[in-house]
Amino acid sequence: MQSFRLIALVPLCLGLMGCSYLFGEEGHFRERAMDYKRADSIAPLSVPDDMQSKELKQRYPIPAVGKGNFYVPKDSDDLPKPQALVNVNEDAGVELRGDDDRHWLVVNQPADRLWPQVKEFLVSNGLMVDVENADQGVMETRWLKPRPREEEQGFWAGVWDFFSWGEDNVRERFRLTFKPEAGGTVIDINHVQTRKGEDALPQAADVDWSDEPEDPELVLILYNELLDFLGEGGRRVGFSVLSQDLTALPKFVMTWDGNGYPVLVINQDFNRAWQDVGLALSKARIEVEDLDRSLGIYYLRKNDPSDDEEKPLQLRVARSESGIQVSVQYDDDTLAPKEESAAVLNRLREGLE
Repeated sequence: MQSFRLIALVPLCLGLMGCSYLFGEEGHFRERAMDYKRADSIAPLSVPDDMQSKELKQRYPIPAVGKGNFYVPKDSDDLPKPQALVNVNEDAGVELRGDDDRHWLVVNQPADRLWPQVKEFLVSNGLMVDVENADQGVMETRWLKPRPREEEQGFWAGVWDFFSWGEDNVRERFRLTFKPEAGGTVIDINHVQTRKGEDALPQAADVDWSDEPEDPELVLILYNELLDFLGEGGRRVGFSVLSQDLTALPKFVMTWDGNGYPVLVINQDFNRAWQDVGLALSKARIEVEDLDRSLGIYYLRKNDPSDDEEKPLQLRVARSESGIQVSVQYDDDTLAPKEESAAVLNRLREGLE
């Protein structure tokens, strides 16, 4: 029995010795987490006499808290919200950002290039400019009377139709501010409203601009319209049809497409053609039910709204190799009959003349 115990004790001793051999202080697999405490400092590198050393600087230094123009949270719960990306056109380098009810447009272009494009956007949409100060980066519209918003027609039934002079004494005014930022420009749009009494409307210098627009929803619509306009290139001097001599070209041509349907071809860029078609419809007394500029469609009102058999027409304004083509359709898949299309386009052509 004792001999058996001795035999069992021998492997146990060998196991303990093996653990020390493998994992002990001098073992092959010892713990090395605290070895850094045994490290000795060595002398710094010396630079030869015929060479000079330069001080190393932090490539991304961390600013001191409390200094500089940045946000300092009070505690871990007091953190700023990230800026929301409301709308974006990556190809054009245009972003619409927002924070609560405040919005602003970030454009990857210098202010001097943006200035004429934004002015054309306002003028082409009937928002006549009253104040221009490129040095201060401020552009203001005249006092305008808003057309009552009809919910069933959408909020933005054409900017040039949105404002018109009438008997109501409410007047509105927009102010656009251009601020350079990181190689681009930030456009901020403000809005103020007043009532026209016995006295004349306030002059530009007397307008009281608040920090926030009085109608953020209306301003947001204007932001998106401006983003679409800049996304399509705005007025590209030297490349646009607007910059070419069109004396030898007719403004528009009535022709036929490949299937024999009548189309009206306008020799202008899309923005100008879209505006001219809207004005021509008004001159021709063709009523517009609604419109979608992003799709290039005017939705025409039926001659007899009570007639269920009469199909409403759509006027499509689309880009093509030959210019801007205007066609008449029932929907995206169905063109209007040739005679009906020709009748509408001829009335439109008369409005364009």
